[in-house]
Amino acid sequence: MSPQDQHGSRGYSVPTGRPYALKELQASLGSLGDHLRELYDGAHPAEYDGIADALYVAFQTAAGLAPAKSYTGCSLHPNGALDPEAPDGWGRCLLCNDRRRLGLRGTGARAVAAPPAGEQRRLGYPVPEPPYNLDVLRTWLRTVEDQRFHLGLSSPAEDFVRIADDLHRAFIVARELSRPRNASGCSEHPGAPIDPDAPPGEACIFCAGRKRRAQRSAQTPEMLPRIRRGERRQLQRRFERPPG
Repeated sequence: MSPQDQHGSRGYSVPTGRPYALKELQASLGSLGDHLRELYDGAHPAEYDGIADALYVAFQTAAGLAPAKSYTGCSLHPNGALDPEAPDGWGRCLLCNDRRRLGLRGTGARAVAAPPAGEQRRLGYPVPEPPYNLDVLRTWLRTVEDQRFHLGLSSPAEDFVRIADDLHRAFIVARELSRPRNASGCSEHPGAPIDPDAPPGEACIFCAGRKRRAQRSAQTPEMLPRIRRGERRQLQRRFERPPG
């Protein structure tokens, strides 16, 4: 080893908490393969609950090992509100975009340069495209398994970012598989409870309640007469007081 390499190795220090977090990540991922082998096509959604919970815990651990991500791309408001109508070339931060819209950019307000378009697409954690099935879940978990064997205390930050992104994709797939099937048959409320008193084909409890409210006749509310100050309202008793 050259003197420069020795000097560089002596200057490297493991980030605080990385050994413990890395051990927890390896332990949580090691048991996922056994749970996944017990699943089959057409398994009940409740059988995916344990895998979804374990993947979420592993994702949180990997996200703690990776550098913090910014959902807005803004250094002032990294976890602020997103602007759903951000113009091209602007950032995703709603607060900063409102400043730009109000023309406060040159009046002392701190403006933030919008990140490039490619960088904006990498903000936050990725969500895979449907369909969500057992084969897709196995594919993402296989990718995670290939990556975790190469992780170490001196691994670069990009490796932890990559495994955190893949764990988030696997968690999304497992979460969608763990949700109950659309038993109500409603496209507007897929996970709605079933109304036992609704006719066939209208089992969604939200749509059935909306239909019942629409069928009710409009009733004019009855206003009580206003009492004057100092007087007491005489209420008619429902039951007469027994004598004595």
